[in-house]
Amino acid sequence: MDDLLAHHRAGYRRQALTMPAVAREPIDRADTLGERALIARIVGALGAACPRPPRGPGGDCAHLATDGGRLFRVATVDGVLLGRHFDASTPPEAAGRKLVHRNLSDLAAAGARPSDALLTLVLGGDTSLAWLEAFAAGIGRAAHAAGLEVVGGDVARGPDGHIAAHLATTGFAHRVLTRGTARPGDVLLVTGALGGSRLGHHLTFTARLAEGEWLCGQGAVTACTDLSDGLARDLPGLLAAGQGARIDLASTPIADAARKLSASDGIPAVEHAWCDGEDHELLFAVEPDRVDWIERAFRETFPATALTRLGEVTDQPGVSDTRAGTVPRGGHSHFGPERNPT
Repeated sequence: MDDLLAHHRAGYRRQALTMPAVAREPIDRADTLGERALIARIVGALGAACPRPPRGPGGDCAHLATDGGRLFRVATVDGVLLGRHFDASTPPEAAGRKLVHRNLSDLAAAGARPSDALLTLVLGGDTSLAWLEAFAAGIGRAAHAAGLEVVGGDVARGPDGHIAAHLATTGFAHRVLTRGTARPGDVLLVTGALGGSRLGHHLTFTARLAEGEWLCGQGAVTACTDLSDGLARDLPGLLAAGQGARIDLASTPIADAARKLSASDGIPAVEHAWCDGEDHELLFAVEPDRVDWIERAFRETFPATALTRLGEVTDQPGVSDTRAGTVPRGGHSHFGPERNPT
């Protein structure tokens, strides 16, 4: 891919006009407040997602809950950066929501139920207080809706014009779904439709928490990952060393947005579906003798969530198409080449 921000600008412009992240009036600058007053503003904007002390912000450490019915606590951290994951045209509430659901999608891939989160902000002194409160409100509403509590964090000053936010998120699971644990012959399935991120899906997606928790409860599910960097990159990442996959490229569930984008830029829609990234769907492997039952039970449980059989895991490295087509390569990478040249 080219720079991720450039890829998504068309989507940003379709969002409603919003307040600037950089203050236009001196009274609106973050550096007009002391640290405690600034934190109080953020905590207030987080709303119901932020519990009262001693469990919530107020001490040097957060008091984390336990869940005696679940054996494993899992943790992840993800962030958003102004100029990379959102820009000045992105509504602050949407940027805050995106931060939460990027983290929740990792928990979904593990099969975990959300529990607690720590919010870290690095802000330029010229950050708009109004923008910051709206951003925190977006975090709070998304977190509260998912049962996630923001129990603490940190605020630090960065250079003017800089806004970075990271959420360290924990959850509980009966077992932990992970990558690299599928076996040759296991069947590969994916939720949803792929390739809509550049036309706004990267701001509006909802993490597949319920689906991930359900998959975790099915012993026939052998591996799982979320599609954050694109199927072209995340499918090989799901597999163990020495494994590959044989897929039916024609079965790829292509989003309408990918077809629309293809009509305007000439890049095949299937390449958008495989390479654009930020789909945040679940890709998982299932034992072959149980896959028919899993498909049937999944569709009965989640009738609104599409489910597609892509192919199977092999004991030969590489991803190939059963119909001898060329499988798109690329996907998002934070460092290095990001997609096939066109």
